[in-house]
Amino acid sequence: MPHKPIFKWTMWVLAGALLLGACRKPEPIPPRGEYDGGYFVLNEGQFMHANATVGFVTEDLSEYEDSVYYKVNREQLGDVAQSMFLNDDKAYIVVNNSHQVVVADRWDMTKLGIMRAFIRSPRYMVKVNDRLAVLSNWGEVIGSNGGDVADDYLAFVDLENDVVTDTLHIDVGPEKMVYTGGKLYVLIKGVMSPGRKVAVVDPSAKEILHYIELSTERPADIAVDDEGYIWVITSGTAWGNPTPGGIYKINPATDQVEYEEVFSFDFHPRFLEYSDGYLYYLANNTVFKFSASDPSNTVYTLDLYGMVDYPYGMDIHDNNLFITDATDFSSPGKVIVADKESLDIRTEFTAGLLPNGVYPNF
Repeated sequence: MPHKPIFKWTMWVLAGALLLGACRKPEPIPPRGEYDGGYFVLNEGQFMHANATVGFVTEDLSEYEDSVYYKVNREQLGDVAQSMFLNDDKAYIVVNNSHQVVVADRWDMTKLGIMRAFIRSPRYMVKVNDRLAVLSNWGEVIGSNGGDVADDYLAFVDLENDVVTDTLHIDVGPEKMVYTGGKLYVLIKGVMSPGRKVAVVDPSAKEILHYIELSTERPADIAVDDEGYIWVITSGTAWGNPTPGGIYKINPATDQVEYEEVFSFDFHPRFLEYSDGYLYYLANNTVFKFSASDPSNTVYTLDLYGMVDYPYGMDIHDNNLFITDATDFSSPGKVIVADKESLDIRTEFTAGLLPNGVYPNF
């Protein structure tokens, strides 16, 4: 009996401590670096000028800073920044005409190294697993006789050591890629002569399984929907003897085209994105949005005439649709941001020379 008051008092103290602990706000997670929480904007720069840059815009899209890689490292990226690949704590910046991939810390842009061995006219990079990525390369591009050199290949990249460990010869003009269901789907765009294929590759065996033939030429972009279907858009040819573009739905179980729509000869789509059941593509300065379950029915359109001089890229991140504008190819470009649901314009901001892509960094 004499111990009861002490017991009660102890219980009250413990209850109070637990209550205070429950009410205390969790400590905020400190940023991993200056560029944690926002979007990188990749500015391609002008061919043969080595003036490519990486810009950064804050999450609320209110503040843009150009040349963040140069600011940190005091060296230029190189000639034609083609694409960017973010993985774990690293940013891989694919610099096409410098024949290299610049590796930096994605949170503070500190240079970690440059990959050059077995890299020639690199284009795009995609992750296969935690240790492996694949990089498409055009090789020499043009031969002494003015035709394509058939030295195009895929480079297999060890992501732990940032080195190319193997290569695989592929048809001319390998471009964007997606990895799904254990297979790599590679657009074969062609270079001087237009391509009209999708290569299906087993990256584990490092072998080409087969090619999927398309009825229209110049595959321009590729996406995967939530059910695993692969969507491909082709541009066709807009000059000389024009040819139509088209859109294709490929079943990954059979690698057969299940849906196809061929556009008119004056309609040349260039970019394709998928998000939350909808596909978006850009053609003739207009964004088209349609349901993946009903591709023949356009839901919304966004007319960019008067806002965008030359669309140079399109990306969807979070609820934002980003459209990059090359303007006159010699002045700073800009980025238009629309709501991905309604396609209403939200804001725009000035970027660097020839912005071609937006990459979330969170």
